[in-house]
Amino acid sequence: MGAVRPVRIASVSAGEVAAGILDASARGIAEHLADLIRAGRLPNGTRLPTVRALAATLHVGATTVATAWAVLHRDRLIRSDGRNGTFVRDLSPVLDRSAGALLDLTGFEHPAELVPDLSPFLTRAADELGRGHVGGVEVDDVLGNLLRETWPFLPGSTAVTWSYAETLAHLAAGTVRAGDRVVVEEACSPETAAVLAPLHVQLIHVACDAAGMLPDELERALSSRPAMVIIQPRYADPLAHRMTEARARQLAVVLAKTDVLVVEQDCATALATSEGVSVGRHLPDRTVLVRDLRRAYGPRVRVALVGGASPVVERIRHRQELLGSFLAPIAQRAVASMLIDPVVSDLVAASRWRFARRWHVLARSVRALGLEVSGSGGLALWVGVPAAEQVVSRLHEGGVLVRHGYGLTEPDRADRHVWISATSPAPHHRRVEALLGEALSDRGAVSC
Repeated sequence: MGAVRPVRIASVSAGEVAAGILDASARGIAEHLADLIRAGRLPNGTRLPTVRALAATLHVGATTVATAWAVLHRDRLIRSDGRNGTFVRDLSPVLDRSAGALLDLTGFEHPAELVPDLSPFLTRAADELGRGHVGGVEVDDVLGNLLRETWPFLPGSTAVTWSYAETLAHLAAGTVRAGDRVVVEEACSPETAAVLAPLHVQLIHVACDAAGMLPDELERALSSRPAMVIIQPRYADPLAHRMTEARARQLAVVLAKTDVLVVEQDCATALATSEGVSVGRHLPDRTVLVRDLRRAYGPRVRVALVGGASPVVERIRHRQELLGSFLAPIAQRAVASMLIDPVVSDLVAASRWRFARRWHVLARSVRALGLEVSGSGGLALWVGVPAAEQVVSRLHEGGVLVRHGYGLTEPDRADRHVWISATSPAPHHRRVEALLGEALSDRGAVSC
């Protein structure tokens, strides 16, 4: 008799999910769902409840659940299928007889030897502030001063959040409604897509070149009267462009004709090899800049620094207080100490140049196959291919996971692009190059 196969659950209700959630914060929801998924209690293909349904059951805002969904998307535990809903991803190991173990290039890999140890900084912060110090939504004095000293413009207010995704969810809660338009680049980041997809907004994609959004195309997009514009000033994910000061001025001139909120996503921070320019230098009262530290300082540093237009940032802090989602003062002081520590700075510098070299090596190899790679430097490659589904499937068969472009760009472009992390070591790059070559040979063409 064959082994009994587990019954595949078609869907799970909001009540069933909510029943085991003790902490109804975004972090608590995400951790609970992650535990269920990794334990196999929510198998591959399980349809999850809608954001609004779970939010209503838990008596929390839809933004809280949307932020939890964004965390699960980032950790590659769930996937969105447009209006069909959100589903648990397949976590079963994929092995290839010749290639070896599964290589997951759908996220960022940080070299373990270059991840700073937070322990001494947390101990020092506890000694400085007192181990019983709880605090609230206030920004730590030391961290706040450091933020203002390094910001490209004078922020009206500052905040500290868990991530760019959480910050965007807070901003969206006070700015956009279902059906509103949000202007993004030709291809937006996976985090942006994950946060906005459950809110049912319409993304307006703006054509870009090596310096970012094209001013004329942005002006055309603004005629649709969007509620928000999201810009990536450097190391754009996945387009890898770098906004110049001249382009920032041009975009500011166009944006000044409207009252739209501008959100700048800077998730590379200290890893970027170029200085951060900002539209906020020209429109400080309409711009909010978010710098997420996780990619530069390792996965344990789930912190984002926020600065910009005072009324908007104050709304973020108000929501943090209501939801209890603020970062403890001891953790903030530890981050501040870490940011100015010379040993940590050396580790980040090593990561910066290692990642820069890996991007250029992989980009050169992929371009040698006749494929187009956008931009001039980043942490991921946006690769033009003849048929994204076939390329993703062929790499999957060879034990390599990459993202297709769905959700990040317009459907016709998504069919012809894949997203590949460039942060893995060189031997992995050679494996990707070989499999891409095989995928192109299977089609008998290399043109896009």
